[in-house]
Amino acid sequence: MNIMIGSGILIGPALIAAKSGAASFLAWPLTALIFLPMVLCTAQLGRMFPTGGGFYVYAREGLNQTAGYMSGLLYTIGYTITVGAEVLAFRRTLLGVMEPNWFLNNAFLFNLVAVAVFMALNLMSFKFFSRLLNSLTIAKILPMLIMILVLPFVINWDFTITTPELYALPSSFTFAIFGFFGFEYCSSLAHLIEDSERNAPRAALFGFLATAALYTLFHFGVLNLMGSEQLAALGAPAFAQFLPASLAFLKVILIFLIPLASVLIIFAAGNGIMNANLMMMESMAKEGLFWKSSWVTKLNGNGRPWIAALIQAVVIMVIITLLPDISHVGNLCNLGILFGYLLPFVSLLVLQRRRGETRMLPVSVAAIVATLGLLAYSFCQLGVTWGDRLWKFMPIVILVAIGFVVYMMRPTKRPLHMPEPEDLTPAAH
Repeated sequence: MNIMIGSGILIGPALIAAKSGAASFLAWPLTALIFLPMVLCTAQLGRMFPTGGGFYVYAREGLNQTAGYMSGLLYTIGYTITVGAEVLAFRRTLLGVMEPNWFLNNAFLFNLVAVAVFMALNLMSFKFFSRLLNSLTIAKILPMLIMILVLPFVINWDFTITTPELYALPSSFTFAIFGFFGFEYCSSLAHLIEDSERNAPRAALFGFLATAALYTLFHFGVLNLMGSEQLAALGAPAFAQFLPASLAFLKVILIFLIPLASVLIIFAAGNGIMNANLMMMESMAKEGLFWKSSWVTKLNGNGRPWIAALIQAVVIMVIITLLPDISHVGNLCNLGILFGYLLPFVSLLVLQRRRGETRMLPVSVAAIVATLGLLAYSFCQLGVTWGDRLWKFMPIVILVAIGFVVYMMRPTKRPLHMPEPEDLTPAAH
């Protein structure tokens, strides 16, 4: 659950409420139902490949190296765009909890400084970086836990959902989808669970359903406390301002504590995802999958891949400068990550057929269908017309084309010393 719970629950409620009002909290359980077969399939993949390797290895083993590379590439692209969404959400959250100033009002300068700070932290020693992120773990669950605990004291018994809000609900799933990404990291832990064939899917399923329940309760709580209009305008981290007078003492503390925790979780999420992307790029480069792979793996004095970090930072900055709309960026990151899921799920289906493991075939088929459905949904959310959607989809097309070119230009001779597969999967955002 700690891995699965991410910053999406702080970013998502305002953006979802802006579209579907009081019905917006229902986006979480409905999206969770669609994700269920995908969660079970990632647990199966983790059981099949206990040494790790992430989606690159998962797709490679059932299909081929090119399929593995494309899965890893799309996954990395999706999470690179996710870092951009985290930077945009970081500024948006600060604007909601602080008085506006010249620095926050200058979007380009703020984004530039934020991306530079992210890159600088990712170039520090991994030991220091890990301790920094681990120290912020409590910040991740604090806002959600407090809101759920005070829910009995703030529930609005006149809470109603209108028919237009229900009709608008399907259009608001983008950031619910975004909020559930990261569950796939648990696949690398499946083999550590006793009797993993039976218990790993159970653990993944329990953790995922419990996370979905917490997301739903938190969103329902802030809706009751703030109302859909104030939630959409100020964001979930501002909920402490709306606590009733009967909780005055708690309110004084939380008005300071909750916004701080919210800012820290988004900051930590962006850094964690960038770090995971660097690990993915470095691991793929060590296998000689890029043109100039040795260049990508160059390390600084702290043993960190500084050229890979620079590439990552430049791409993120270009994306959020050209695409400042967080909803557009959110849909693009959904598309990239979901495309990254697709080939491993197809690979799993192939491997199950080869091994005669027919019992789980329906789940794998359901996961592929769910992924395709979410891809179609995210693509349609890019615009109203096909032309508009295709134009807004171009950043992924361009990044995939560049990635494919550097793959085709790689030396055909494989490295003499192949590294052991590493954990290539990003932690929850």
